[in-house]
This record gives sequence, structure tokens and C-alpha cells, in this order.
Amino acid sequence: MVQVFSEEWLNKRIWKLTISEYIVIIITLLYGIIFSYYTILRNLSFRSNAWDLGIMVQSIASAAKGQLFINHVELYYSTTGSYFGVHFSPILFAVVPFFYLVPKVETVLIVQAFALALGAIPVYLIARHDFKMQFPALAISAVYLLSPSLQGINWYDFHPEAFLPLFILLATYFLKKRKPLLFLLGIILSLTTLEQASYFVALYAVYVFWEVRSELKESILQKKIKLFSLAPLLVFVMAISWAIFSGAVMKVINPNPPFELEALSNFSILNVNSLLEVPVKVITNPDLALNAIRFDFPNKMLYIILTFAPSGCISLLSPFALLPSIPWLVLSILSNYPPYYEFGFQYLVFTLPFVTIATIEGAKRLSDSTNEESTKRVLKKVSVLLLALGIILAVFVSPLSFLYKPGNYAYFRDYGISTPSLAENEVGEVLSLVPKDALIITTGTVFPQLSTDTNAYILPAANFPSPRLYNSNLEYLKTIKYDYIFITYLWDSDVSNVLYQEFVNNAYGLTIKGPGLELYKRGYTGAPINIALKFSSSELSLTNQSIVAEDASSESGNVILYQPSSSANGNAWYGPYVTLVPGNYTANFRIKFDSIPSGKIMKLDVSSMSGSNELGSLEIYGSNITMPFTWYTFSISFSVGARTPNVEFRGFDIAANVGLSLDYVEVVPL
Repeated sequence: MVQVFSEEWLNKRIWKLTISEYIVIIITLLYGIIFSYYTILRNLSFRSNAWDLGIMVQSIASAAKGQLFINHVELYYSTTGSYFGVHFSPILFAVVPFFYLVPKVETVLIVQAFALALGAIPVYLIARHDFKMQFPALAISAVYLLSPSLQGINWYDFHPEAFLPLFILLATYFLKKRKPLLFLLGIILSLTTLEQASYFVALYAVYVFWEVRSELKESILQKKIKLFSLAPLLVFVMAISWAIFSGAVMKVINPNPPFELEALSNFSILNVNSLLEVPVKVITNPDLALNAIRFDFPNKMLYIILTFAPSGCISLLSPFALLPSIPWLVLSILSNYPPYYEFGFQYLVFTLPFVTIATIEGAKRLSDSTNEESTKRVLKKVSVLLLALGIILAVFVSPLSFLYKPGNYAYFRDYGISTPSLAENEVGEVLSLVPKDALIITTGTVFPQLSTDTNAYILPAANFPSPRLYNSNLEYLKTIKYDYIFITYLWDSDVSNVLYQEFVNNAYGLTIKGPGLELYKRGYTGAPINIALKFSSSELSLTNQSIVAEDASSESGNVILYQPSSSANGNAWYGPYVTLVPGNYTANFRIKFDSIPSGKIMKLDVSSMSGSNELGSLEIYGSNITMPFTWYTFSISFSVGARTPNVEFRGFDIAANVGLSLDYVEVVPL
């Protein structure tokens, strides 16, 4: 190794900590800061959803006011609205003080990022305890932070089970150090994350048994019970007791849960009436099991590969440590519900801590030798290889990887870095005008921005989670007298249509009007405030002759770059298919060209019904331009006499060999 990374250098103490300990703290803080920043940007870019960020934030916001984690998102599951009627997660009480001090959505995203990051510290401590070396322990903690599973959990909104890896890893460290009270505290905290945690903790008792087998054997031989020899039994009893207790609490809060809450549709190929039937069906009807496994098989295999890839598969050398994750892996590949077996969802917490522990155990087993120097050499080589593998995986599988663009769900859940677009910033500004704690209803994509308001409601997508529950929930929501109804057609257009048709009536007046944006207020009779929106590459759709490119001279930061073609009549962009209310508008197209050809260059238009209903158009000629690579604004004035859906602002019919860049289309209501 390079001298600066020698064991002697890493072991050197500065004040009370070694250099390696400082490094672990630094990379932990860096991870927390980086993922806090980018998950906040993701949320501000309207890439979060009511399921699950809106649920969690509103539940925590209500708890900060003394309520029992009430949210208005899943009223179809629990009429009380309490999150504890759907999932039992007392760990949320620990989040409430942070939210009370800073009552913002960003608070819970920061808490989650650091809760996940802090797991690197017990990983380091476990590895140092097992390896008796600093550098391999440091490398394993870095591998943990680079893990696709860890980062995938972090990328999807906020979930209380995100605390599970930290608490399981802490419990494991205290188990190895034979600190009984701290170990049991870690187990209790693990159980508080989610009611299903009890199943994983019950299986974790087998690993505990393996760890304390020498004490257990000694107790039997000496016929004298040693305290830690009882640890496996205590863990198992605590897990079963917690399962019973959490079930009882949920039953009190939500005495008549609908059958849809069991999520049996996630295993519909197996045709089960209860989740307990899954193992029975696998044994009694292997054909159904094979059909279930074959469903979306490539993605399931990718899930399995990426689960074990960070460990280089050496985690398989420690089956007892890995055991708690096995039932979930089996269930996931038997499921027909993609979030169970795709990266970018919270369910990765059910494997991450156990695979991490198994990786440390596997590396130790791989390096076991009677020769201490040989053991050290193997550990160093294994740790370097795992670190290199972790870096490679981060390049290809991290949500922050440059390989992914927002909105792509092909392999992972909407990976890729984003910053709020001009239109998204404007929508956020409009939402900030809604009075705090006003009764308001909106759609799933907008709801997280309003979720700190405990009086905010949401209309789910049609027939979600089932036609029966949707219809009953719709009828209930229609009985509420909202202060505001917020509609935007930039997202959730179908739900927005239902909001307008079923909720907007003569009691409401349009108080803010923009292209594809409407805020209605109860009792309002004045003229609406007009809001202009600038649609850029984030909202407009590209043809196959266009790409999104960075451009420092643009206002939006990115442009739609149309690449010259040898054929004429090229098309550059279209969309964003918004609904316009009656009135007069101006569409301003900000464009620059790379040359000044003679004759007609292109056509701009405003239309609906896929171009069959033209509302206005403009042809651009070379005579309209004096300099290349200079921004010009071309305007189209138009009117709509009735509510008009699916309006788009297009650039097409481009002359051959002409290249151009579009910054944005600004639509101004007049």
C-alpha cells in the first residue's frame, strides 16, 4: 500500500481518535451532505410523490401538533388517517423534534440521508473488530456508502425503515463486543422501524445464536447460565412479542382494514388468499411458482446480482449472517410487483444490513490463516478489490450517476440528478402563496410540496388502490369544503381532469391562472392573477433529431439542441400538452440558430388535438435573423374561447442543414 495508507499511519492518534476514524466520520458526513442536497433538489423538481413522501411528511407534521401521525393520503386504508393504522413505526417519534424545529419537507430528507450514512460507522467498528486492521475496515465502510442498495433506498422519498440498517448494524457491533444492554437497545430500535422488522429480527436470532455458540456451549458444560448465552432466545422472544404487540396496536387504530391492505395482488400469479399461503403454493404448485419467477425475469436477476455484487459474492460464505435476508429475496422473485425487486425502492433495507454483515464475515473467513501476515495480506487485497468494485458500481448504478436522466424508469426508479426547471420553480412559488393550514386538495405529484399542511388532501389516480376503495374515497373527499383546489396539467393530468370536473363548482373562483395551472378559491369572485410559465427541456418532448444539452448562455441552463439533418421538414420539439382556460395568451419562443440561410427556416405553432386544431402559428425566415448564435424571441398571440386540453407549442418544418437551440417557450396569459 501507499505509505499514507499504511496501518501505522491509520492507527496514529490525533487527540482521542485515530486517523482512520476521522476518515470514516468525514466520508459519513460527505455522504449525508451530498444525498441530502440531491434528494432535496429531486423533491423541488417534483419527482417525489404523495406515496410515500407526502404520507410521511404530513404524518410527522401532524405528530408535531400532538396528533397520532395523521395523513390524508391513505384514508381508503385507515378511516382514522393514522399512519400507525397502516404501518407501526414508533421510530417516527424520534424524527418529530427535528421537524418541530424546522417544519419543512427538507428536514425529513436530511434526517434520512444521515440515518443511512451513519450505518458506515458501525460497519467500520464491526470490520475493525473482526479484522483487527484499520485499512480493510475503512474500505468496507466506504463500500457500504457506495452500495447501490443504500443509495437506492436514499433516493426514494422518506421511509422509517431507512433506520433499520443503522440499528441492526449497531446491535451487531454490540453483540460482538458483548455489551448486552446496548445490544438489546439496538434490537428494540430495529423493531420500532416497521412492524415487519420483527420477522427479520426473529431470523437474526439465528445469527446471534451462531455468534454466542461458545458461551452457550460453555453454559451447558458448566451447567451455569451465562448472560449472553440467553441472547438468541431474548431476541426471538422480543421479535415475536413485537409482532403481536404491533399487530394489536394497528388493530385498535384501524379495526376494519380493507383486504387490499394485505397487498395480495403483488402475488397474483401464485393465486394466494393470504401471504401465509405463499410457501404452501410454492411446495404444492411448483408450476405456479415457476410462472411467478419467470415474470419479469431479467429485472429479477439484475436485482439479485446487484444485491450481492458489492460483496463480490463473498457474503455467501456467511449463511448465518445472510439468513434474515433470504425470505425476502425469495418473496421478491415470486412477486409480480416490480418495486419489490427493483433498485430505487425502500424494500432494499430488508437485505442491506444482513448482506453487509455477511460481507465482513465472508472476508474474515476468506482470509483465515494460521499465519498472521498471510491473513493481513489477504484482507488488504480483498478490501481493495471490494472498494474498486464499489467505485465501479457507483459509476454505473448510483442514482447520482451521469449515465441516468430523470424520468427514465427502464432499470431503476427515476435515477439521475435534476435541478428545478423554470416552470417547476414558478409552480413552487404559486404553492407558497397558499395560506398555511388551508384546506386544499391537489394531485399526487404536487402533494409533497403541501404536505407540511395538515389540512392538505389528495385525489388518487383512478381506481387506486382498487375501484371499490377509490369510489368510496372519492365520495368522501367530495363532502369536504376545501378552501383551495390546486390543479396543474404538468403532472397527473388525468387526476387533474377529475379534480376540475368533480370538485370545481360555482362555489369556487379562479384566483390564479397560468398555462396548465389553476388555483381555485372558495368564495372568490375577483379577476384571476395571471402567471406566466416557461416550458423548457424538462417539460417539452424531443424528437429523435434533438437532444438536451447544457448551454451557459441560456436562462434555463439546458437547451433543446436540434441537430442539422440532410433532409428538410425536420421536427425539433412538441408538448407539453397542458389545458388552457378561456382567454388571450402570448407564446414566446426563445431560439438561436447556428447559421442564417435564405428563405424559410422553420415553423412555430400553438395547437391542440395533436396539431389538428391550430390556435396560432409563425413562420421564421432568414430575413428575421441578423446574427447566428444570438438569442431571438419569436411571439405568437392566440386566444381560446373554451377550456382547451392538450395544448402544445411546437417547433417543426425545419430547413435542411439548419441547427438551432430552444431555451424555453414562455406562455403568458393576458
